[in-house]
Amino acid sequence: MIIFKSEDELLNLIEKHNQFVCECAKGSITFEVFCEKYNNFYEAYALDGHESDEEERAFLVQHEAKINPHRIIASEILSRVFFESKVNSEVYKVAGRFSPEVAQEKLQQVAQVICEQK
Repeated sequence: MIIFKSEDELLNLIEKHNQFVCECAKGSITFEVFCEKYNNFYEAYALDGHESDEEERAFLVQHEAKINPHRIIASEILSRVFFESKVNSEVYKVAGRFSPEVAQEKLQQVAQVICEQK
């Protein structure tokens, strides 16, 4: 299956989503707005290559350094954040989950790599 029309499309999407990360890290947008705009980029575009053909997987590997921060955002931040008004926060905290405020702090750490590349 082909996810991207071209390598350039992939690079443009990475740049667009990098911008969302930088905006949130700087406080220009809230974490909630970030989540809406970012739309779990890594998972939504199957950046691990599991849905890609051989040619597409090759350029995913070639741009792994640009993709890796988004893998970290997906696996270490978005998959663990909870919105307190919707759940019993103590149960989630015990399970290693955290609030949007903590998620934004963690995002700022990843953003250091992404935003420095600009």
